Amino acid sequence: MKLNLKKTLPVLLFVSLLGLSACGDPKTSDASSTAASSTAPTSTSSTTSSVASSASSGSSEKVEITFWHTMGHNNATLLDNMISRFQAKYPNITVNATSAAGSYDDLESLILSAIPANTTPTMAFCYPDHVAEYIEKNKAVVDLTSFMNDPEIGFQESDGSHKDNDGNVLSGKDDYVKSFWDEGSSYTTSGVYSVPFAKSTEALFYNKTVFDQKGWEVPQTWDQMWDLCATIRAAYPDKGADGKYTYYPLGYDSDSNMYITLSQQMGIPFTSATGDHYLFNNDQAKDMVRKLKTNYDAGYFVTKGTSANSTFTSTKFTAGEILMSIGSTGGTTYNQTGNFTVGVAVPPSIDLDKPAVISQGPSICFFNQATAAQKRAAWLFYRFISTAENSTYYAVSTGYQPVRTSSYSTAIYTSFVNAAAGDRTIFNDVASTTLNMQTSYFNSPVFVGSAKARNEMTGLMSSVLLGSKTVDNAFNDAMSNCLNG
Repeated sequence: MKLNLKKTLPVLLFVSLLGLSACGDPKTSDASSTAASSTAPTSTSSTTSSVASSASSGSSEKVEITFWHTMGHNNATLLDNMISRFQAKYPNITVNATSAAGSYDDLESLILSAIPANTTPTMAFCYPDHVAEYIEKNKAVVDLTSFMNDPEIGFQESDGSHKDNDGNVLSGKDDYVKSFWDEGSSYTTSGVYSVPFAKSTEALFYNKTVFDQKGWEVPQTWDQMWDLCATIRAAYPDKGADGKYTYYPLGYDSDSNMYITLSQQMGIPFTSATGDHYLFNNDQAKDMVRKLKTNYDAGYFVTKGTSANSTFTSTKFTAGEILMSIGSTGGTTYNQTGNFTVGVAVPPSIDLDKPAVISQGPSICFFNQATAAQKRAAWLFYRFISTAENSTYYAVSTGYQPVRTSSYSTAIYTSFVNAAAGDRTIFNDVASTTLNMQTSYFNSPVFVGSAKARNEMTGLMSSVLLGSKTVDNAFNDAMSNCLNG
């Protein structure tokens, strides 16, 4: 039976919410998104006006700021729309936004070179691993605490607010999704050195057409997942001339995320922000990887690192060669296809009472080389693009998640999540699936060298699964590489 079953998938644009496609996988630029400018928030809204009214209205000083990001053309168009509306309110501020690099890691390298040359931008996209490096470089990034609390330009309730279970109004930093905001103060140096812009997590994308035909249940735990993989493997045992299976039950787009997420779910030490940073070389972790190796050899799953040419498993999924793929919600567009109906679910957990899913996506940091006026202008710009209204606008246009709690109760977002069956696309389903995952998000400890640990897990996993290294050798090599730079 061929798995790439053809089925016309009606893709009806949810007109009031923008035409949708998505942005890129974690640590890469966006792939594509389509937004109708007529649906963008207008500059006369109360949210937008609130930012303007709290500005330094008496100042006519011309200020120019630079913003380096990794957006592709379509997501940059959304940003340009927000910049136009911001500059209409602040005609004395010019925002020069540039897609300075194609990936977050490339952007980090560019900035690390710019720091000693004193050519850093005013603000830039970042990941916490990168900010830890910037802090070490003569504390090149700004502690934003004073801006947050500034009586004139600090956070305002009208930027976005919500009520807690006791009816108390929460605004400012307390209106941001807690795990998203806490990431910015997770550094070994006290302060707030990054602020969230757009966030993603991982989802389980599955071939709903085949699942419905076979009557299979979507697995919620890893035990259920491996049982289902065994069932699928028995149902599709064919191999090609190269000796590899024609179809695979499961794919995981990120080897390192698979290792780190399973470690988090199983309570296995990975890294620590203090003391001995690298804790992953332990018996529990080795046992976990040995079990993964057994399941890999049984033909239950593949990863990007074990695929020819490091092909993303989402590519194999949409081609019908894999029945399930776990990957970034930021890469939702790569999991959509007209070959079959795509279902979306929460990734499996070891223990349903202790779910853990990784938090990803770009934050923004400010650089100390900027003048006081530039930093002030950059803060006003950040406040503007992260209001409840604008965070919602960007989210429903890209596949990312809003960073403010209040965004999730806006009319636009609730309508988007609850769209009727005939109007839904994979993006609506991702939003619905992730809506209740906020309390499950986790961030790995951040320190100088934490990015190295993450990268080493990619090589560790692929080398063990492919059989090029023993488990002990792979762990020893990864530890040595981390300790020796």
